[in-house]
Amino acid sequence: MPSEYAVERRIKQQKLRRKARRGEIAIRRLYKFIRFILIIAIFYGIHKAACSHYWYFPTDIYSSQSSDKIEILGNKIVPKQKILNEMRKFPVEYKPIYRINPEKMAHALEQLSPVKRAYVRRYWFPARFVVMIEEVTPAIKIAPTEYAKELAAYTLDGEFIGREFLPFQYADNSVKVLSYGTKGDDYEKWDVEKINQLYKLAKQLEVYSGEKLEYIDLRNPHDIYAKLTSCKLRLGELDVSLFERIKVIQHILPTVKNMKLKTKYIDLSWKKSQYIKEDE
Repeated sequence: MPSEYAVERRIKQQKLRRKARRGEIAIRRLYKFIRFILIIAIFYGIHKAACSHYWYFPTDIYSSQSSDKIEILGNKIVPKQKILNEMRKFPVEYKPIYRINPEKMAHALEQLSPVKRAYVRRYWFPARFVVMIEEVTPAIKIAPTEYAKELAAYTLDGEFIGREFLPFQYADNSVKVLSYGTKGDDYEKWDVEKINQLYKLAKQLEVYSGEKLEYIDLRNPHDIYAKLTSCKLRLGELDVSLFERIKVIQHILPTVKNMKLKTKYIDLSWKKSQYIKEDE
């Protein structure tokens, strides 16, 4: 038979075990309660975030007051207002930004002749568009006179840029060509071959002369002129022999500068001879 002391000790151990189990049960219940509260809080937070006004665009997103909702990057030729006008064709519906498809906007922007590629990205907090524009590089620009505004431009790929995008609002390296667009030489119908021919001519003139080319005068296609920084060149017709004829400018121009002649132009229109026309 166990002693009285052993019985009391066993009873105390049983009480301690029951107390420990009740503590464990209480802690588990507390954990479950906290987990339940956290789940409710998470779902409530998701619901509030999904319904937040930060997901939605204002109805006047394309107005000047909401200009911070649309950020436009990379546009040097196309004015910001023209980009907004194209985007305005797609009214923003009152629905979360993640349900708005920006691909149609990007495709519409790519229809503008100076735009090579367009990307429209969506961001939230707050909801906004970031428009990234990749534009073409103008190779030549066309004007009727030396001091008149440009009427059109071309890229080396033959992409035509109309007067609505001119004059350019930034310094570019394109070649200025004077043309009335008449006499059977409508500049709107120039092909890639002619554009590349004019661009090649301009760059070779700069290389042979060591000067900046100001313009090529194509207003009389049978008697072309070119204006360098220091003098004017008479080139004649734009044919295959022209690129051979202009090579002599690297020898003639230094002589003209050393003689300090007041020249009207240097005539390079003849295949086997050149002369200097002096001002009267």
